[in-house]
Amino acid sequence: MGKRASWDERLGRTRRRWLQAFAVFFFLVLLIRLFSLQAVEHAGYAKDAEKNQFQRLRIPAPRGLIVDRNGEVLVDNVPRFDVVVPWKREESALMMIRKLSNFLTLDSTAVFARFDIWAKKNAGLPFPVVKDADKLIISAVRENVDLFPQLRVETRARRRYRKGLFASHLLGYVAEISDEELANSDPRDYQAGDVIGKTGLELYCEEHLHGIHGYRVVQVNAWGTVLGDVDGPSIAPRTGRTVKLTIDAKIQAYLEERLAREGTGAVVMMNVHDGAVIAAVSIPRFDPNSFAAGINQEEWDRLHNEESKPLFNRYLQATYPPGSTLKVISASVALENELVDPEELLVYCTGAHRFGNRFFKCWREEGHGWMDLHNAVVQSCDSYFFKFAETLDVDELAEAARAFGLGSRTGIELRGEARGLVPDRKYYDNKLGKGEWTQGHVLNNVIGQGEFLSTLLQMCRVAAVIANGGYLVSPHVIHSIGDDYHVVHPKREIGALSKRTIQFLKRAMRGVVEDKDGTAHWCRVDGLQTAGKTGTSQNPHGKDHAWFIGYAPANDPVIAIAVLIENAGHGGEFAAPLARDAYRKYFEKQLAEQKPPVGDQTGLAVGLGGRHRESN
Repeated sequence: MGKRASWDERLGRTRRRWLQAFAVFFFLVLLIRLFSLQAVEHAGYAKDAEKNQFQRLRIPAPRGLIVDRNGEVLVDNVPRFDVVVPWKREESALMMIRKLSNFLTLDSTAVFARFDIWAKKNAGLPFPVVKDADKLIISAVRENVDLFPQLRVETRARRRYRKGLFASHLLGYVAEISDEELANSDPRDYQAGDVIGKTGLELYCEEHLHGIHGYRVVQVNAWGTVLGDVDGPSIAPRTGRTVKLTIDAKIQAYLEERLAREGTGAVVMMNVHDGAVIAAVSIPRFDPNSFAAGINQEEWDRLHNEESKPLFNRYLQATYPPGSTLKVISASVALENELVDPEELLVYCTGAHRFGNRFFKCWREEGHGWMDLHNAVVQSCDSYFFKFAETLDVDELAEAARAFGLGSRTGIELRGEARGLVPDRKYYDNKLGKGEWTQGHVLNNVIGQGEFLSTLLQMCRVAAVIANGGYLVSPHVIHSIGDDYHVVHPKREIGALSKRTIQFLKRAMRGVVEDKDGTAHWCRVDGLQTAGKTGTSQNPHGKDHAWFIGYAPANDPVIAIAVLIENAGHGGEFAAPLARDAYRKYFEKQLAEQKPPVGDQTGLAVGLGGRHRESN
C-alpha cells in the first residue's frame, strides 16, 4: 500500500507540473500575441479600423465639351442622379433593394436581375438601384433616410447632344462601358457603370474628353451610411479637354436639312488649301442622346434593322462607283501620258461606241457630235473616253487614281473609314485570272464604272487637289484640343500632275457649270463663278446614284464640295443643285454685298432647289 501511495503522489506531482508548464506556455503565447497586436500589428489594424470608419468616394470627372469652329457648344453635360446602395454582403444588399423596390413600386424582378449581374462583375462597388432618378424618387429617398440609412444619391454628368440629330455620325455617342472595354482599361480611369466613347469623335478623342476623376473622404457607420465629409486629403476632378472642330455649325445644319429633302445620301465640304472639313453630312441620322441616356432594346433593334441604316456613315464608310466624276482623273491620265491631243476632234459621238463586238453606250442616246477633250469633260461624253481607253493601260489609270488619293484612307479623325477600290492588272489577274479579262474592263473604269469604288470624302479631296493646284490635303475635323494641343495636317504635291494639266482641268470644270452646254450649267450662282463635275453612278439594286464634285470660287478657290444622293438619278439633275445651294449659303454674306452683273439673268429662271431635266 505504501508503494502504491508513493506512486500516486509522484504521478500527481508530474501531472501538476505538466499543467503548470502548459499554463505558463499558454500565458507566454498570449503575452506574445498581445504584444504583437498592440506593438507590431497595431498600425495595420488601426488602418483597417479607419477604413471601416472612413471611405474614399470617387468624384467622376465631367467629359470635355465639343464646340464648332466658332465656339458654339455642340456637346456638353447635364446632371444625372443615381440612387445607389453600398454593400459588402449580398444578403444586406438584397434586403435593402427589396425594401426600396416595394416602397417605390419598382420592378423588383428587373432590379434583382441587374444586381445579380452587377454582383458577379463588380463585387463591393455601390449598386445603382435607380439610374437617372427623377425628382420624386430623389425626394422620397432623402425624406425617408430612417427607412433607408444605407442609400445615397450620387450625382453624375450625363452627356447631352444639344442639337439632337445634328452631325450624329461625326460627333458619335457615348454609352456604358462594356466588360471587354473595362478589362482593357486602367481601373483608376474607369469603373463599371461609367460611360465611354463608342463612335465618332467621342471615340477618337476619348483620352482627351474623359478627364481625371477626383475623390473625397467621408465618414461612414457600420451599415455603410455616409455620415459626412472628413477634413483630410481630397482631390477635385479635372474636366476633360474641350475639342474644337473645323465644322461650321450653321453650314452643317443647313446642308443636313437640305439633303434630308432629297433623300438618302451624303455631303462633304472642305477648305481646299488645308483640308479642314466645314461640313460632313450623312442622311439619315440618329439621335445620340438615346445612347447617352441608356438605349432600350426596342430602339436599338429599330436602328439596326431599319432599311435606311441610320447608324451607317455614308461619307466615311460607304463606297460607290464614282461615275463620271472620275473623268477629271481620266482626263489627267490622257494628258500626262499624251494619249490625246486636247485640241483634236477625236470622236464623233453617235450615242454609242463600238469596241470589238460590244457597243458601249454614251449617256446621251442621240449623241454629242464631234468632241475634243475639253468638251468631252464639259458635256461628260462617254464615247470620247471610251475611244482613248482603247489604248489606255489599266495600271496607268490606277496609278493616277492613287496619286489623287483613291484606294487609301484619307486619315480623317474617325474610325471605320473605307479604302475604296482601285482596280489594276494585279486585281484582275487575281479575280478573273491572267488572260481572262479584256480591255473592255478599262473602258468601264475610265468613266468611273466597273470595279472602281470611292468614298465621298475621297472625291471631295479630288476636287480640292485640282482647286489648290495639285496638292493632296489631309482632311480633318479637329481644329484643336484644349489650349495646348494643335494638330498639324500635312499636304503633299502630286508630282506627276503638271501645271498644264491642272490648268486644263480647271477650265474644263468651270465649263461644266459656266458653259451653256455644261452638264450643270443651270446650277450657276449669280455673282459667283464655280467649277465642278457631275456624275451618275450605276446601281444594280435600283435607280442610279447622283454625284457632283466641285469648288468655288472658280478663279480663287476656297472650298471644295462633294455631293451624293442615292437612288436619285442623274448627277446634274439632283446633286448639282444641292451644291449650288451650298455655295449660296457659304458665300451668302459676300453675295449679299455685291450686285449681280447688269443684264445677267443666270439662274433666275431656276429658283433655289430647282432642277434641269437633262444631265449626267
